[in-house]
Amino acid sequence: MISNKEIVAEFINATNQKDWDRVLTLVHNDFIRYSSSEPKEIKTNVGLVKFHQTELDTFPDLQETIIFAIEEGDLVAARINFSGTQLGKFINFAPTGKKLTADFNCFFRVTEGRIKESWVEYDNLNGLIQLGHYKLDDNV
Repeated sequence: MISNKEIVAEFINATNQKDWDRVLTLVHNDFIRYSSSEPKEIKTNVGLVKFHQTELDTFPDLQETIIFAIEEGDLVAARINFSGTQLGKFINFAPTGKKLTADFNCFFRVTEGRIKESWVEYDNLNGLIQLGHYKLDDNV
């Protein structure tokens, strides 16, 4: 039997490979993703795929790598590295051609062998600084 950590790893791999059909099989139809950042909620597995496809418009070379994952019951906590070059519009910011490398925390609930929920949190300010959209001394 495949572990919940392995399901999450397979989801990350399928996303990196842009294997959207595989992503849809790994995520429940009524999936929901929560975050304090925009978008604050993503509903359904199809909505999640659309979000990742839009993300690729901004970061076409995007890759995510699991740094570590911890499984407890139906929950998987993961520290994931995001790496991508901003070649498209990011929110309202023009492309910079700069690379963003950042770690984020993601928590997954896996039920019946598929991802049912996720909670994603990352350091937006760090990302804006790396991409050249914000300088700390601008507002000091």
